[in-house]
Amino acid sequence: MSFENFFKCVNDGIKRDIKSRRLKMKVSVDEFSAFSKKYFKNINDKDLSFKFVIDEVDKNSILFVLRSFFNMYVEVKKNSIIVFKNFPKKFILLKEVNKSNHHFTPRTFKKGTIMYSISPSYSSANRMNGVPLWDSLETIKDTELIPSVQINYDYIKPYIY
Repeated sequence: MSFENFFKCVNDGIKRDIKSRRLKMKVSVDEFSAFSKKYFKNINDKDLSFKFVIDEVDKNSILFVLRSFFNMYVEVKKNSIIVFKNFPKKFILLKEVNKSNHHFTPRTFKKGTIMYSISPSYSSANRMNGVPLWDSLETIKDTELIPSVQINYDYIKPYIY
């Protein structure tokens, strides 16, 4: 999904519930319509980002819709949310990523490492918690696959060069 799809759904509505068995979450057509009226009614498709304040009770559902369903990059500061129209291509690590804080990482990535956003073919990333990233765009030998590991949001920020 993309911002364009999100913008269309906000204006036209969705035709079926948004749900994830793995995350055990569901947002009904009526809930999405209510969110659209409450939070998204002033979105301009020309802006690069939009910001809004969210009620705590709606927070997880809104993040599920934006991050998991529409695959949008969202920054959260308490109950203030900033949604970016374009998903960043590069991120910088704010903290070291290693086996003690990301048990599934295949190796240690040092603080300050530039990481690239990857759209893995066989993703098991939970976009509610993080983004699939890797430190290079090189494919695995004899394949077209680029490795990735989920890095949690509090360990990264978009890299602006």
